[in-house]
Amino acid sequence: MPHIRPQNDCASSTHSTDTDIVLARNWPVVSVTWVDAEARGGPGWEDTEDMVEFALRPLATVHTVGLLIHECEQFVALTDSRGPDQVGAVQKIPRAWITSLEFMVPEDDTMPTPLPLDGARAS
Repeated sequence: MPHIRPQNDCASSTHSTDTDIVLARNWPVVSVTWVDAEARGGPGWEDTEDMVEFALRPLATVHTVGLLIHECEQFVALTDSRGPDQVGAVQKIPRAWITSLEFMVPEDDTMPTPLPLDGARAS
């Protein structure tokens, strides 16, 4: 997988210079396929057959598309929206759960020609 910046161990605390660097750059759009963890049940007793059926079921494969804020050896962090002073929710996905990560725009910064909107507005 290509990296947006040199990886670190993510164990060290975040410094304001790191934050400034991340905020100053464009966040690439990525497509991530990953396997999610699951849990079922509560503090009370559960039906054995239901729990065994749950235990035997394969894990769910999830597909997420978002802006890649940060990546390191342990995880990638994505958001769905970025404004001038705010971002949407941030999701951190452990690397061990990721089966693929693809950059949606070529890394050489070439952009396709945008489609004309012809004055159309969303209704």
